Parts: sequence; C-alpha cells; structure tokens
Amino acid sequence: MYKFLIYSLIVSVVALVGCEKIQEITVSEEVQSLKIGFIVAGDRAPYLNGAQLAVDEINELGGIFGTPIELVSLINIEASLPLSIQTAEDMILKDRVIAIIGPNRSTHAVAVGPIAQRYRVPMITTAASNPDVTKAGDFVFMASVTDAFQGKVLAQFAITELNITTAAILTLSGDVYTEGISEFFTLNFSTLGGEIVANESYESGITDFTEQLTSIAAMQPGAFFISSFARDVGPITQQARAIPLQNSVGAPTLFLGTDTWDNEVLLADEDAEVEGSFFTTHFSPSTDEPAARAFINAYQSIYGEVPTGGIAVNYDAVKLLFEAIERASSLAPEAIRDQLTATENYVGATRIGSYDENRHPTKSSVILTIKNGEKQFHKQIDPF
Repeated sequence: MYKFLIYSLIVSVVALVGCEKIQEITVSEEVQSLKIGFIVAGDRAPYLNGAQLAVDEINELGGIFGTPIELVSLINIEASLPLSIQTAEDMILKDRVIAIIGPNRSTHAVAVGPIAQRYRVPMITTAASNPDVTKAGDFVFMASVTDAFQGKVLAQFAITELNITTAAILTLSGDVYTEGISEFFTLNFSTLGGEIVANESYESGITDFTEQLTSIAAMQPGAFFISSFARDVGPITQQARAIPLQNSVGAPTLFLGTDTWDNEVLLADEDAEVEGSFFTTHFSPSTDEPAARAFINAYQSIYGEVPTGGIAVNYDAVKLLFEAIERASSLAPEAIRDQLTATENYVGATRIGSYDENRHPTKSSVILTIKNGEKQFHKQIDPF
C-alpha cells in the first residue's frame, strides 16, 4: 500500500577522483521506502530514539512524496572509527540512502564527511560540534551549535558572571572534539583577561588522574574545565575532590563542562562529584518553546524519560532534512543541499536562524547547572 512509482525522478550519486566521474547511480523504480543513514558512535544509543521519533512523525504525515522513510542505523558502541567510515560507504553504495544523519562525535564526523562529499550525498551531523566537521565540502552540514560558540559562551560566563579569573584545563588527548573545545575555551578565557594556570591532558583508557590533578591543585584555580566524555568525568571529579582541589581562598574549585555532560550516565554515577557544576549544552527540557515542548512530551510518552540536548539535536537533524526535501520538491542531492543551505528560522526541538558560509548553524547555547543531583536550567545565550 505504500508502494509508489518514482517516475521522471533521477537521483544521481556521483563520486569524483580529481575531475573524473567514477560512478553514477540512477533510480527509477518501485520502492517500499526511502532510506536515510544514521550513525551513532559511543554510549549514546538513545540518540537513535530522537531520530526515530522524527521519522515516525514524518511518516504519519505521509512520508516523503507519499513514501515512508526508514533509518538504516549503526549504533557503534565501541566508537570504532574504521567501522563508522566503512558503514557510511556501505549505506551509500549498498543501501542507497538519500542522506546521512550523524555521526554524533566530531572525530567520526570529520572522517565520514569526505565520504558523503565524494559521493555527493547530503550529510547532517548531530551532536558533532567541532567546526572542522564541515570542511569536507558543501554537502556536509551541522545541526549542533559549534564548539567555537560553546567555548566562547562558557569562557564569558565564567569571567563575567562567576567572577572567575583563573582556570585549569584537563583534556582527553587525541580527540577532535575534546582538544578543539579546550582550545576555544582557552582562547576566549585568555582574551577576556582570564589566566589559564594549568593545562593538562590524559590518554584514553586511564583511570588514575592523580598526576594531572596534583599539578592542577598546586595552582589553586578558580575553575576547572574538564574536556572529556561522561565516562571519565565521574572519576576525574571524584579524585579532584579527594585531593582536594581548591581555589586560592580554600573553597572547592568550581567545575565546568560541555555538552558531553548532558548524559544520564554521568548523573547516575554515584561517585561523580558534580554538584554545583555548570556546563553548556543544546537545549533545556524546561523550555517553554511550543515546538520544543511538543517534542519533549512526545518523547516522554514513548520512552518514559526526559530527552537530553543530544537527543533533541538528533531529532532536529532528521526534521531539517525533511523540510529541505519538501522545499526542493526533489530527491536530487544538489537540490537538497541547496535547500539546506537556504534554511531560515527552523523551529523544532531547538532553533536554527540560518546557516553561514561554512554550513554552521546560527543557534543558541544553554547553560545548565547541577543541583541536588539534577540538571537545572541556568540561562540561554543567543548568538544574535
């Protein structure tokens, strides 16, 4: 009943080496569904729920041109970079997806982007926030606020509202996201007159942070910026408090984090010492925006829990793609790309004013705090 004939519709996927065309796929056939690739790396399996909710809502309205859409998904729990790369190519060549949603990690998005660009398949990253994820070319877009803005927001907040003048940084090394956002925080904090008194790093897989934390504690920073993933934040904060890490007047140093902290795994970690911390993220579930509230209510009714900012961005990435296709009235990759570029005043779980020349979205960042073991909205920072 959902079959239809896609007639007089040519979808060409072209891969180029230099200027030589090496493959062209033409679609003009009966199809049961239109497929969208979806890639998640790491322990963020609920991100699929956000994307699936968007797909279900679109299908309830008739799908795309009368045909239902389906997600061809990879939940890459081990965050294997080769797996994400190979799967993206398989989705394009074997599953013949019309677009790719994700990946959520910047390191993976930077690697998958060139594949989407080579085959001229629109790609919208989700929680990946390093500005470099779109450098592959004009078929790669971001749904997340950039780390350049996140780093600026957090640095300004620390200095102007928390009256912090000194900060220390601990960064997971070897990751595009963690290294990038530390650089943006450092640049903005220093530009605004703050002093970075310690800048330490650690390798993936270690669990004892005593050496780095001891060096940081000796500098008595006012704030401690932790650029890592949720699995490490718990032991880092626990060990920091045990030292103890204090500022120059003997009070506990304030912890600062980023959107990776917007993860129920962190709050469920009984050993994490994150009470009173602040972190940036994509949205607050306490928002009163009508479209966002509709998303939150729908998500809770299905999954029985409040969505995180990352889940919201995954939902939005699918909706952004759908709206672009509707405006284009076509599945031609170039037409979809052009309409994504032309996006204005998108309203979903989050808002996007427009895209800049690098296909970075103009959108707000939210600062949350942790009180009584729960995330609470503190303020929203708009880029306008």
